[in-house]
Amino acid sequence: MKSQGYGMNERPPVRELVPFGVQHALLVAFQALPAPLLVSAGLGFGPAETTVLVACALFVAGISTIVQTLGIGKVGGKLPIAMVCSIVFVSPALLIAPQVGYAGYVGACLVGSVICGVVFFTFSDKLKVVVPGFVSGAVVFVLGTTLLGVALGYCAGGSGSADFGDPANYLLAGVTLLTVLAFNVFGRGFLHGAAPLIGLAVGFALAAALGRVDFGPVEQAAWFAFPEPLHWGIEFPLDACITIAFLAICGVAELLGDTSATTMLTEERMPTKEETRGVIFTQAITSAFSALFNNGPTISASADVGLLGITRVFSRHVVAVAGGIMVVAGLCPKVSALCSVIPTPVFGGAVILTFGVVMVSGMRIIMQERPDARTMTIVAVALAVGLGFNAQPGALAQFPLWVSMFLSGVPGTAFSAVILNLVLPGRKKGGADEEDAAAEEPMQSAD
Repeated sequence: MKSQGYGMNERPPVRELVPFGVQHALLVAFQALPAPLLVSAGLGFGPAETTVLVACALFVAGISTIVQTLGIGKVGGKLPIAMVCSIVFVSPALLIAPQVGYAGYVGACLVGSVICGVVFFTFSDKLKVVVPGFVSGAVVFVLGTTLLGVALGYCAGGSGSADFGDPANYLLAGVTLLTVLAFNVFGRGFLHGAAPLIGLAVGFALAAALGRVDFGPVEQAAWFAFPEPLHWGIEFPLDACITIAFLAICGVAELLGDTSATTMLTEERMPTKEETRGVIFTQAITSAFSALFNNGPTISASADVGLLGITRVFSRHVVAVAGGIMVVAGLCPKVSALCSVIPTPVFGGAVILTFGVVMVSGMRIIMQERPDARTMTIVAVALAVGLGFNAQPGALAQFPLWVSMFLSGVPGTAFSAVILNLVLPGRKKGGADEEDAAAEEPMQSAD
């Protein structure tokens, strides 16, 4: 590997391309799995139905990632952005499905994805006015902060596990993290770029030696099974469609934040209009595709952006290889099972640094905007709402569930920041055009 890593449009040699792709695929897989597993558990699905949902989620993540990174015509942002089924829609699924059936939830996701795509693609020229860079930065920061909490929970053994907080879990997580840090700081070339993968392998080997890996699911899994679309059928309840559409629109702020974080990491610039439109259009199409395969809308894999910052391997071809591996995982239950037997503490230790990079990327995006007093006020309130209610979900227990969905975490941060940016006086006029020109200038000078 070149000492400075690989650029966004560079293709590493195959001997490095595949391991780097595997590294991303493992991280993407663990971001793709929570949504279907949580929905399945919350709705009381049996093992067979859970297998259908998980296989479809992995398959969708793979296809969506390939389209986003490599592009098909005008579809695809052609950025190193992996796509997964969004965990934001777990709560809506658990609220909507018991009322209208899972078929109604699937139909709502399909309609909501189409509406979201039409709204944002039609008004893409206004995106930087409605969702300026500091809003995207705040969203990315909240994502990183939330993911860090998730990573620490993984290190402890996973929330709800019988051995949660067991010192042995922290031992596995600690060895994994120290390995990642050692290779990230002292490694050169490939060893530096593959630090998270090496840490994961060391932690997995230690867990296996301690008898903490159950290979039974891998042995029992079939070699091939094609994901089944519309397994539960499809219906279109109006109220559910409206709810999902609004959440999907709010969720695009997360996608814009990850897009900004990606271009900032890879080329130290904000995304161009063409890139932004391509990313959003792809998200809308792949979200509809995801609904046909029984899952909620897609979103960018935020933690994978952090991995780019750690490895300095920015090649979109590497992320595309990860997408191909995810397709295979969706078609081959044995591959999916192998990913699922990695002990949770090992995974937590491998990704905690990555999630930290996501949080720092959000801070960089905010500071890139050179925030004034108005901007700082908006960011402060948005972070207080999103992080505050996310930390104290019981504070909204007396309200309908949709209220907590709109005010907690990423949706709460995005919703608060967008509204405040539109209503508070002092918003700069023409700022979007200036930002677009600044974003496109590096590309022009490079030609």
